[in-house]
Amino acid sequence: MTRTPSTLRRVLLYSHDTYGLGHLRRNLAIAEHLLDGHPHLQVVLMTGSSVADRFSTPARLKIVQLPPVIKVGDEDYQSRDPRWSTDLVRRSRSAIMKDTARRFQPDVLLVDHAPQGMKKELLPVFEVLRSESPATRIVLGLRDVIDTPEIVRNNWENAGVYDTLEEVYDRILVYGNADLFDVASLYGLSDEVSAKLTYCGYVSRHRYGTSARDDVEDFVLGIAGGGGDGAEVLAATLSASAALARRCVVTTGPLMSEPDRRVLERVAASHDHASIVEFVSDPSEMMSRAKVVVTMGGYNSLCELIALGASTVVIPRVHPRREQAIRAQMFADLGIVSVELPGEDLASRLRDTLARVIDSEEVTSSTVLDLGGLDRIETALELEASASRRHAESHRTARSTSKASS
Repeated sequence: MTRTPSTLRRVLLYSHDTYGLGHLRRNLAIAEHLLDGHPHLQVVLMTGSSVADRFSTPARLKIVQLPPVIKVGDEDYQSRDPRWSTDLVRRSRSAIMKDTARRFQPDVLLVDHAPQGMKKELLPVFEVLRSESPATRIVLGLRDVIDTPEIVRNNWENAGVYDTLEEVYDRILVYGNADLFDVASLYGLSDEVSAKLTYCGYVSRHRYGTSARDDVEDFVLGIAGGGGDGAEVLAATLSASAALARRCVVTTGPLMSEPDRRVLERVAASHDHASIVEFVSDPSEMMSRAKVVVTMGGYNSLCELIALGASTVVIPRVHPRREQAIRAQMFADLGIVSVELPGEDLASRLRDTLARVIDSEEVTSSTVLDLGGLDRIETALELEASASRRHAESHRTARSTSKASS
């Protein structure tokens, strides 16, 4: 459906993509939604994902590939290519992004998650935009939870992020709900920065889940995002399903190491009704059919599972960030997922939880969570694009007046 009149003409997206698939998938969902509603819109996505080419993307979306890095600790990254130093990768990524911003001159730059980019790589890009494309509006998109408030406050204070939020950003979009996680209060934002916040609700391509799933099949599905650290979760899913004599399908993700994949293959070989799938770019169809889904607590996967009404057990990542564990417990308190923490006896604990969830007659309802994020992101970006055009027009008028008077 086309929205008219449209002020959106050029949108630049930044996705640092240092680990997993979450940031890439969220940005692709935003890009697809915007392009679907605005036939004359140009969208460029700058991404550090090494597997972006494995996803189906809109025909009108241009992807600018950044040299990939991998996260090895809290705020610690290294190049995926061992021949490149982290500093060289950061400078190369920044140079590519500066050139892209200079050439594209977007109405809006939407930055995903990292206010300064990976290791402050966006700061030179901001300078280019302010000097060569001053009408560009700079917007930050934050998922509902980043980490514990104490860690976020400490990291942001040390890196000067609070100054960046105040001095650089025109608007901050929170992909969540203030009643569930109040970013402004918990992360210690000033009144000036808080005034820039818009809580958009949760972002999901599947916003209208059904209250009953008529095509459910009797199998357990295990998913773990990109799969880089998902072997423990998937091995436990295979073992727990075998103990319950349930058919099981697990998807390893494109970033799982070969040694971890071989371990899973050995576990699956002892299960008469288990199968392993390496990668599915859109697992929605499988998620909607599964009797129950076991997943890590990634933002995108949880939002889509809830939208689809899927019975869900979450085994969240707890290191190096607590983000997934915080979100999983938040959703468990709403009664829309079950949670088991990783650690000792995970397979046996998961077996008991799966048995309980499978026997339960309760149906997960998507109406518990506000899933209108994409529409509100679109509205916010349209408002920022309008401000960009007003800025550009005022400068053109000022220049014309100056020339006439001279």
